[in-house]
Amino acid sequence: MTANDLHQLEGSLILGKPADSAPELFTQIVKGHYRGALLSQTASLLFGTHAAGPEVEALVGNLDADAFVSDRVTTFLRDAPLENAFEVQCLGIACLYSFLQSAWTGPVIDLNPTDLLPAQVRDKEDVIRKRTLERLVEDGEEVYSLTPKPLFLLLAKAILVDGADKLGELKMTEWWKARCLFVQQRVLENPSGTLQEMIEESLGAAEKKLPKAEDADTRRTKFQTFDVAQLVVVAESSPDADVTGSTDLVPNTATPQTLALNDDTLLETIQYTGDKGDGVDPEKQGNLKVIDQCILIAHCLNVKNVNPDHGLTTEQMMPYIRRVLANPNNWMVHTMALLVRSRLESTKTRTVERSCFQLQALVDQFGSDDSAVEERMAHIFSTLVPPKWEMERELGERFVSLGVVRSALEIYQRLEMWDDVISCYQMLEKTKQAEELVLERLKITPKSPKLHCILGDLRKDPNEYMRAWEFSDGRYARAMRSLGAHYYRLGEWVKAIECYHRALAVNPLFENSWFVMGCAAMRAEDWDHAVRAFSRCTSINYENGEAWNNLASAYIRQGKKRDAWRALQQAVREHFDNSKIWDNYMFTSIDLGEFAEAMRAMERVMDLRWDKPAGKEIALDVEVLEILVNAVVDGVNDSEGESAFLDNVTNKIPTSAPIFALQAHFFRSQNRLVDALESLQKSYRVLLHHPRMADDEEQFKKTVEGAMKLVDGFKELGPMVEQPRMGAEGEGRVVCKDWAYQARMVLRTLIGRTKITFEDHPLHDSLKEKLTEITEASR
Repeated sequence: MTANDLHQLEGSLILGKPADSAPELFTQIVKGHYRGALLSQTASLLFGTHAAGPEVEALVGNLDADAFVSDRVTTFLRDAPLENAFEVQCLGIACLYSFLQSAWTGPVIDLNPTDLLPAQVRDKEDVIRKRTLERLVEDGEEVYSLTPKPLFLLLAKAILVDGADKLGELKMTEWWKARCLFVQQRVLENPSGTLQEMIEESLGAAEKKLPKAEDADTRRTKFQTFDVAQLVVVAESSPDADVTGSTDLVPNTATPQTLALNDDTLLETIQYTGDKGDGVDPEKQGNLKVIDQCILIAHCLNVKNVNPDHGLTTEQMMPYIRRVLANPNNWMVHTMALLVRSRLESTKTRTVERSCFQLQALVDQFGSDDSAVEERMAHIFSTLVPPKWEMERELGERFVSLGVVRSALEIYQRLEMWDDVISCYQMLEKTKQAEELVLERLKITPKSPKLHCILGDLRKDPNEYMRAWEFSDGRYARAMRSLGAHYYRLGEWVKAIECYHRALAVNPLFENSWFVMGCAAMRAEDWDHAVRAFSRCTSINYENGEAWNNLASAYIRQGKKRDAWRALQQAVREHFDNSKIWDNYMFTSIDLGEFAEAMRAMERVMDLRWDKPAGKEIALDVEVLEILVNAVVDGVNDSEGESAFLDNVTNKIPTSAPIFALQAHFFRSQNRLVDALESLQKSYRVLLHHPRMADDEEQFKKTVEGAMKLVDGFKELGPMVEQPRMGAEGEGRVVCKDWAYQARMVLRTLIGRTKITFEDHPLHDSLKEKLTEITEASR
């Protein structure tokens, strides 16, 4: 068999497609006969099933099955042709798929992984399992304790990851390496930074080797008499059956049970009534290829990844799932679509019941054999279906959300998910039973770091966290995270930073740990450390608006205002409804002379605070508005945008004298003399009609000041001629023909209203003097 033939077989194996004249191992894997592949003669030679000698004696001593197999791969492929490397790769894939069948798709494969190893170690199955779980730990993150047949995964890793460089010129080695590492990542309690880097590196290397919703009118309820626009996905598969990655349609395949809604109001499916859009009837779309359904599910999940968590996002995701569920072509893909629909329906009162029952049905189907193994495995890597225990855990979480805590407790106890068991006990106010449970488990595994951390949480005892850290030889990151949180609550910032630093050195993928460490650094005024922490936090989750805001605060303390401004730009994108962040963005924009952005921020703050209690009083910062107006007057900022903004502000806040005064100043700079004088009048009227004007000295002073400005405005602007604006016809007009009369009336009115209280006040005398001055000037 030529190298080109082998490369074509590699591609077919990735896609799960059969091939003519293929080796027996290849055919068995594509057909889902992993047991047959692993019991073949080639497998016996590779795994040393009947071997004896020093290497077997070493295995009996250390029980490191992965090291044993890795050494045998090296021996097996020494000076061997490329066909042998392909056979080894096939056996690694068979191990990986055997694990996935046991943990993900079901039914559990009828083969014990220890049967592949030499007979001398088969009676040590429990010890090998314990050793296997230890070998799969990465960055201190443990594997789920009840993971079924984890030795299959360890053997797959020994071949596809550790032995990848020994598989010669095979083109898909990096692809299978990434898949194997991804599966390992999925069985850890928390993601590992080391595995994440290895996966990204492998996918990058694999990529180098590769050849170069519209709207429709609908009705959603049985009694709805009107049509509304509803998102609908219109998608058709390519008619070209030879397109790479296409999968033949299998319309009669067995699929998971799809539960009916049975609601007295909502329709089972959307009823389309209006125009079909581009001539396509959404109710009469053709069947989709399975790979296209996988792509639609990926698009659906991407909507969630790039949008905030609210009802609109759910409405954007659901059309993709409806389109996939319309054609039940593949067991695994249909399972994933039902799971996503169950999650989306879990927050709505009319669909939450089906959501829960559907999830229960998906959990129950794993033990069934109503579909072929190869069908279940064909798209295991194209969908994000969780392992069985994670789906059961999700069912427990659904029960908790519905208040059915005892049912959730039973699930968690059976799964030995002790964190969740303790949480249920606490919700049931049985803290004493929770502690007793942990102590019982510690009698079985006295050096379990996880149990000591749980005990520390229950007792609020930092010594338990230190024990967990010591028992793990400094590799159990949760112990330091918990200890760091303990010191943070006590306000011991430096100690908290030190603990989080240790935890993140083991596993740096914990966004919240970086965030809390950054907060502790800010409290300790360690701005360099704060910048590093929040920068790392935003690199993990670019949509963490709070982290961006705190990063900006740290930059400002360092004097890096431009960097702070850029961070705040991202913060307001992610937290568009947070008025405090918009406030920070507004002040920073003012400091940097970014007046257009400052005005946008001010307008947003006003919109956010307007309808809240006491919102009108804090909705607008007059000092900032004055800076913006002066920027326009000085020719720095855009006048058109400022004019519209000021009109909006004065319409919303018609009782602020300073704002009308600023508007007058702005109009004067634009030669809009009539508008300027009118704004001065509005400003004065607000002061004149203040309820405390006639008996409060401070308010009286403000009113006198406003009156003087208005009278000066009449005197200066009244006789002037305002020219027509650009594009307008006609001659100019006098701003105020009777300006002297208007000015005298302003002064006489104010003098009369304040005569009783402030007749002896110096400002009252100044009003009389101003009246005399205006009277003489008008003669």
